[in-house]
Parts: sequence; C-alpha cells; structure tokens
Amino acid sequence: MRDYSFGNFISALRERAGLSQYQLGALVGVTDKAVSKWENGASKPRIDTIRKLSEVLDVSVDELLTCEYATFNKERKDLFAMKYKIIKIAKNKMKELYGENPPIRIANRFKTEELMLDGQEELLWMGFLGKLQEKCYEEDAYFDVRGAKTGASFIAWLLGGTNVNPLSPHYYCPSCKSVEFVSNEKCGLDLPDKKCSCGSYYNKDGFGIDAVNMYPIRNYNEIYVSSGATVYVKKCLQEYFKDYGVIREVNVIYDDDMCVLDDKLLMTKFVLFSKDMVKKYPEEVITMKGEEYFKSLSDWSILTVVENVEERISSRDLLDVKFTPEQIKAYFEYAVANNKFIGYDGDMNLEKVLADIKNPSFNDLISLYGFIHSTGAWKDNGEILYDKGIPLSQLISNREDVYAYVYDKLNGKCCDNPSGQVFEIMEDVRKGKYSNNRMPATIEQLLLECEVPEWYVESMKKILYLFPKTHLVVLVKRDICKFVKMNKG
Repeated sequence: MRDYSFGNFISALRERAGLSQYQLGALVGVTDKAVSKWENGASKPRIDTIRKLSEVLDVSVDELLTCEYATFNKERKDLFAMKYKIIKIAKNKMKELYGENPPIRIANRFKTEELMLDGQEELLWMGFLGKLQEKCYEEDAYFDVRGAKTGASFIAWLLGGTNVNPLSPHYYCPSCKSVEFVSNEKCGLDLPDKKCSCGSYYNKDGFGIDAVNMYPIRNYNEIYVSSGATVYVKKCLQEYFKDYGVIREVNVIYDDDMCVLDDKLLMTKFVLFSKDMVKKYPEEVITMKGEEYFKSLSDWSILTVVENVEERISSRDLLDVKFTPEQIKAYFEYAVANNKFIGYDGDMNLEKVLADIKNPSFNDLISLYGFIHSTGAWKDNGEILYDKGIPLSQLISNREDVYAYVYDKLNGKCCDNPSGQVFEIMEDVRKGKYSNNRMPATIEQLLLECEVPEWYVESMKKILYLFPKTHLVVLVKRDICKFVKMNKG
C-alpha cells in the first residue's frame, strides 16, 4: 500500500525549502527518481537517508517519521534566530556593495542560495567563517577555505567566509552602485580599468561559478590557516557557537599508512555538538580511531584546521594586493623562473605555453594551476590540443568551467533548464568516469548534437580528475599575495 501521508509531508517540506526533486536528491545522495517514489508513496528512504533528510529539511527525525511538526523548543528557536541574523548580515552587505535594489541576476543568485541553505547547518559555518575573517584581521593572521562548496557561495563571499566572488565577471561602482556584467570574460579581475558614468573608477570581480556547484551541502569544512592561527580558530568557535552548542577537539588515531602530513602542516579537528550530545562526550578532547571517525562524518558538524607553521601572510596582506596586470606579470615571471609550473610529479611539460604567454592574465594562472593540480587534463590531452591551435582559455582545466561551457551549449537545446544533467556530466568528468572510452553513447551523442566540439568531448574522455576552480582562485591569490609581500620586505 502506498504511504501518501509520508509522501505528501516530504513534498510539502521540499517545496517549503524551495528545492526541486533533483536538488533534494543531490543534497541527500539519491536520484530525483528516488525522491519522486517517496513523494508518490511507492517507497520510503532508508534510516541513514532519513537522518540526512531531517538536516536538509530542518525537521527532526521524529517529525519525519510521524509526519507532524513538533513545537519549536528553545534550542531550535535560537538556531532559527541565528540563521536569520546571518542572512540579514549577508543581505545588508549585498546592498552595501550593489545598491538597495541590486540587479535581478544578483538578487536571484542571493535568493537561490538562501533557499538552498534554508535548514542547513552550512549557513552557520558560513557565518562563523565571516567572524573568523574579522578575527584574522585583528590578529594579523590568515585563513582560507579549502574545497569547492563554500567557495562557490555568493552568500559566503558576502559574509567574508571566502575571497572567491562566484558571480559572473562584472564591474560595480563603489559610489553610485552601478553594476555592469561582461559576457566575454571568465575572470572579472582581468577586465580593463574603467570609469563609471558618475566619475568613480569601477571595482571589478567575479569568476562565473554557478550556485549548483555548492552541491552537495555537507556538515564539514576544512580551512587552511597561517602559523599560530589555530588558537584563534578555537577561540572564535567557542565564542560564536556558545549559545547553540559545544565545541570539542577530536584526536583521530590513524593507521600507519593513512593521513601522512608534511612536517610543516599541523591538523586539528573540531566538532560542534548540540548540548544534549555533551553527556555522551563530556571530555574536552575526544580520542577515536580513524574508522570510527569516518563513520561519524555524516552525523557530526566538523571543522578541520590545517595550519602551515611556515605561513606568514595575513588577511591584511591580501588587502594590499590589487591583482593588477603588473603584479600578475611579475608573479608569473617569478613562478616560471622558479619552476612553479611542473606539476606534483615534475613530469608536466608546459614550456611551450609558458613561452607563448607574454602578458599573463589571472585566468591564465587559473588554467595553469588547474593543469598542475589535475590528472589527465594536460599531459597527452591539453598539450596536444594546444599544439593544434586550441587557445589556453578554451582547454579544460577545472571542473566549474566544464559546467559553464556545457550548460551554455545545452541550454535551450536539449531542454529549458539542463542544470541537473550538466552537473552530473561535470561530476563524471571530474571523477574520471568517462576515461578509457567509458562515456555513455547517449551522453556523447547529446553533446555533439548540441554543438560541443568533438575535440572537447575527446578531451573529457581523457581526464582522470579535475580540481575545483574555487580552490584554484584561492591558491593563485594566496601565491601572488606571498610574492608581493616577499618583494616588499
């Protein structure tokens, strides 16, 4: 017998959150077909999926199983107020930068993310990262987010939790708040200087990263910090979450062959527990084996801090860098002279493309960093295409550019909104699922019918792993910042 009460309850919660069946499925790790079966009463999710659904839809497990809303207790009221405050801070920042009535594409991006983050603990972490940024300014320290998800968020950027503005490349005026988007650039930092009609020089930013790249939204984050900054992270955690939960440090005991870190890197893990969980874990430092820790990842909110004891830059230093053509060129020449573009195994020949670049752009650096951090993108792939005359900017060097390019080709041709299918294609490319001629014939036919060039499709088939553009932007910014500081001193 079909359970329509459960299906209707799930459907109502999903619509309240503003999620499609595909989006809900992506967030909890199932297909949109599975969500459809739940909603029409044909099946029910497994218990581990129930836990994920409760987090995504912002209800308790008991509420899901009984198909009834419970009265908000004090903790949930506090949590709701905290999330509302974070959204308000981000919205005020958006208005400060883009005016009281931001362009519709900016307002829509904000609303899309607001709906995606509704009920998600990731919003709390974004708010925390914004506070941590303030702390780093005060203490002359530095941090950045590692990974693609938070770095793809416009709300996280507004809060100060990431220095990657994911909007399309654009100008925005600090005086009159005028905004002008530019369609033929991948990187806003490469736009030429320009004056607004009001007489002020425009600011310029944007890396063209779609909100869909925030999927899947998870409850754990990883940050990279400068020397000595872990103590500031811990203090900030305790202050920020004092009314919501309790911070515990987790000491993970790995097997001998697991998690071997460079001597200059120190790793500390913090977990955010609700106050009820403190009874189970009363000690300040929890020690557990790696296997037990990894089983807990889906249930705990975790922040991993990777501290580089040799890192001396600060968030203040980053403010001094304007990423002008002169700074980018000086760093590029330094990087070439010091063999920075050779890849992890030292077996990546970029000599021809490096010699061809006379006036490097920020996007050129993103491409080069993408090749040396990915597997199968350059060697016997991009290098061959480059020799045949394909420009560097068109070659596949990171995952988000695959999404942007394929979406542009498929949009309006195969369907009105192909974002779900394009996201799956991007994920399959970045994981190497199309390598060794494993691209499904239906996918290849679809791409070719939508005028994706044959050379691009063949390149997709050679990739084993693609790095996220969000992290590449952070790495390039950090390295230019360190270079500028080094040459100041």
